[in-house]
Amino acid sequence: MFDRLREVVGPTELVIILFHPIIAIVVIGWMVKQHRWRQQGKLLKGDQRKAAVASHERDGERLYIMAWLIVVTGFIANALHRIRTENLTLPSALLPTGAGGLHAGGGIIGLFLITILWQKGRKSRDLRDAGEPWAAEKNRHGRASDVILILIAIHAFLGFLWLMQLLT
Repeated sequence: MFDRLREVVGPTELVIILFHPIIAIVVIGWMVKQHRWRQQGKLLKGDQRKAAVASHERDGERLYIMAWLIVVTGFIANALHRIRTENLTLPSALLPTGAGGLHAGGGIIGLFLITILWQKGRKSRDLRDAGEPWAAEKNRHGRASDVILILIAIHAFLGFLWLMQLLT
C-alpha cells in the first residue's frame, strides 16, 4: 500500500496534503472539549465556576481564530498541491474541484456558522456582564454549538473522502 502511495504522492506533497487534516483533527478535539462545557458547567459552583467560565470564554476566542486558520491552511495546502501536481497558476489553483469543491464550500459555510456561534457567545457574556437577562441567548449559543458539531463531523468525513481521492 505504501509503495502505491509513494508512486502517487511524494513526501513533500504528502506533508502539504496532510497539514490541514492534522491541524483540523486537533482543533475538532478541542471543540468537542469546549462543547462538553454545557454539561460540566452545571456541576460547578462559586469561584470554581467563575474560573471555568473565564476559561470557556478564552478558549472560545482562540477556537474562533483557529477555525479561520484551518480554513486558510486548507486552501493554501490545496493550492500548493495543485500547483505542484497539476502545474496550475495561483488563482486557478485556489479553487478546489470535484469532492474538494464540496469540502471547501462546507469550510466557508462552517466559518459563517462558527462566526454566528462566536457572536452568540460574546453576546451572552455581554448580557451577563451588564446584568441583563441572558439565559435565552446562552441557550441559543449552546444549541448552535450542537448543530455545528454535527456539521463538523459531516464535513470531516467529506474531507476524509477527498483525502482518499487525492492519495489514490
